[in-house]
Amino acid sequence: MIIQVISAFFATAAFAVLFFLPKKYIIQAGVTGSIGWFIYLILMEITSDKVWATFAATLIIALTSHILARIYKTPVTMFLIPGVIALVPGAGMFQIVQSIIENEVDNTAYYFLQTLQMAGAIALGIFIIDTFFRKVKKG
Repeated sequence: MIIQVISAFFATAAFAVLFFLPKKYIIQAGVTGSIGWFIYLILMEITSDKVWATFAATLIIALTSHILARIYKTPVTMFLIPGVIALVPGAGMFQIVQSIIENEVDNTAYYFLQTLQMAGAIALGIFIIDTFFRKVKKG
């Protein structure tokens, strides 16, 4: 598990470089992604439900991103976009296409639904935390 968390740090940091994040924030972005991946792995061991694990990890990533954005006085997206990249269901999208090519209709439907749910979980997690911080800011 520790190797995966470290790998998530480097993957997130590498994506932050591709996203042209200022050098002084690359470490923070990497930590954000590795924290999210750690939460995902823990919940996968407990529940084995990819959608809930993705949702909870996204909540933590979005929360961390908002906190870091306020500390460093930067836009939230500087930490959020690189941080969430490890959770994007790219493998699910690959499995959809592979199932289509192999003419496996049941697998195609299963992977499509799971990938759609995971993408929705990411969007919902970001939306919930963003809404919370907007309400706190107004109050």
